Amino acid sequence: MTPGLLLKVGGALVALVWGVWMGLPARYTQSVEEIDKVMEAGGGRRRTVKRVFTPMSWVTRNAEARAPRPGRGFRLQSPKDR
Repeated sequence: MTPGLLLKVGGALVALVWGVWMGLPARYTQSVEEIDKVMEAGGGRRRTVKRVFTPMSWVTRNAEARAPRPGRGFRLQSPKDR
């Protein structure tokens, strides 16, 4: 085997072993009862989302403000409808 092929096969085996190891279930330091108790208690205080200004949000907000709204303007009516 050439050194290049040996490196490719070795790298593939390392990637396979690493992928299997990452896919294993997590090892918790807490017991299942402790986790269940915390889950039943609820999440506590909810965090609010921090608003961040982005130029793209400003452009889309201004585009919505300039868009024509339904119900404004005039309606075409025939003389029979008056």
